[in-house]
Amino acid sequence: MKKITDKKTIRGYIEGYYGRLLSWENRERIIKCLYKNNMNTYFYAPKEDINHRLCWKKNYSKNWRLNFRKFTDISKKHKIDIIAGLAPGLDFNFKHLNEKSKINKNTDFKVLLNKAKQLLNDGATSIALLLDDIPPDFKNKFGVDVSEGTYHAILANKLSKELGQSIFFVPRIYADELIQDEPFYLKELSKILDPKIIMFYCGKNIVSKNLSNYKLIKTTIQNRVIFWDNYYSNDYCPRRLFIGPYYGRENINDVMINPTGLIKTDLLILDICANNFRGQNNFREWSKVLKIHGVPKQFNKIKKFFLKPDFGSNPPEKKINVNSKDFQALDFLLWKWKGHLSREWYPFIFGLKQDLQISEKLLTSERKIKTQTVPLSEFLIKGEVE
Repeated sequence: MKKITDKKTIRGYIEGYYGRLLSWENRERIIKCLYKNNMNTYFYAPKEDINHRLCWKKNYSKNWRLNFRKFTDISKKHKIDIIAGLAPGLDFNFKHLNEKSKINKNTDFKVLLNKAKQLLNDGATSIALLLDDIPPDFKNKFGVDVSEGTYHAILANKLSKELGQSIFFVPRIYADELIQDEPFYLKELSKILDPKIIMFYCGKNIVSKNLSNYKLIKTTIQNRVIFWDNYYSNDYCPRRLFIGPYYGRENINDVMINPTGLIKTDLLILDICANNFRGQNNFREWSKVLKIHGVPKQFNKIKKFFLKPDFGSNPPEKKINVNSKDFQALDFLLWKWKGHLSREWYPFIFGLKQDLQISEKLLTSERKIKTQTVPLSEFLIKGEVE
């Protein structure tokens, strides 16, 4: 069985977002796009796959496994490695878990191990253990005798050992901003985590402004680190879309992009990121990619609203001025631009138009009530009255 080695650069796509689940056909399209752009890895870890996370103990159906095998076969033909993720952290029972304990068939670990073996047998290149986005209630569940970081390392080590190959690992503390939640987690984890295990990390923030020359995690963890990059993610702000140049990631080797789950948009994003990897990350090359994907020139007028996340700026870095040409561009994109990509972007463009109308006091109270959520419309109408 082919394994992902420590020698090659790892770049690719993470299906790791909330709210959307790709079809097998669209996953194949991502594979072909990765191949075209000289990327090499697909990380299968969709939060909406119920057997991946919420009900991880359930076995995949015969039909799912057949589709997964076809997917991994296609991936191998295109020289794309598949990392298959398992996320047992919501209810994994850590009691009596240690590296020397025997594997009882009735334990959660045995269930996890069997499922990992099944994914490998069905064609996955490697396994990833994900313990992210789980409640900070470890001590309440399992006591304070051994730290959460220690237990998580034990589980990762044990899974890697029993599989006979190094695994990937997503820790509960996966960005600097989460460290305050459990200050000693990463230090305790690093003490015993097998150095051959490759770890994912998001950087300073869950959505990091800059990854270039980032070194903090590497001073704590001796393991190789791949950046899990949420730069283009929008599951945490589903009314927004980010589609600008891939800035703040220059000279990064190991990085994987966790984008939107909108297939046409994600294919565009991968092409944008490929410019960065080729050292062509500028507005000129970015504009070429948009044109190739059929984005009309009118989008350039409103691109300022879609370039990048705000990275926690409060208040925003600067006020964006609005004029009549912005509304003309919005109307063109809403009513005259037609295609797969335009349909994916329609709710974001329409939402932006309404937000600008509200900001410029162009939307009537009746329209606010009809188009906004009840609490927001009540807030807006109340502001008018006051």
